[in-house]
Amino acid sequence: MKITLSSLAALGLLIFLAPLASAAPATSLIGGPAAGGIAEFTGGEAQAPALERGWIAKRGDNLCGLRDPKQLSHPAKLNYKRCLAATPEMKKMESEGIRPSSPAGIQLKTAAATRVSNAANTVRKAGGFCSVWKAIKHSDGRDVTDITARIVGQF
Repeated sequence: MKITLSSLAALGLLIFLAPLASAAPATSLIGGPAAGGIAEFTGGEAQAPALERGWIAKRGDNLCGLRDPKQLSHPAKLNYKRCLAATPEMKKMESEGIRPSSPAGIQLKTAAATRVSNAANTVRKAGGFCSVWKAIKHSDGRDVTDITARIVGQF
């Protein structure tokens, strides 16, 4: 029997994946279908939006402050595109016709993003917010304070 490199790689992959298959998240019914039960997802941290303590947010939408939705108590949100457009760097790109994909455009856009993050952190600290997000909501529908105007006012 001839053992090839590809068969060894396939075997190694199977050996690696076998423990993961037994630890896969399961679905269970609470109360059972006869009792009008509901399906519950148990396990798995790869959910797109994080839903802990009622906060619904993607970690990539966090600008500053606490990043873990389980720890949030008083977050704020902002309109990131509007804040970015209000920065001097983005205004310079528009007025001088600098392409965003050019080296100068990349530098200006990076500087604008840093300016927005720093301003958001300043407003966060002054307003007593635990974090600032591009998008966040609560499962009970409560309002999240929008600090876009405060940030734009700093430019």
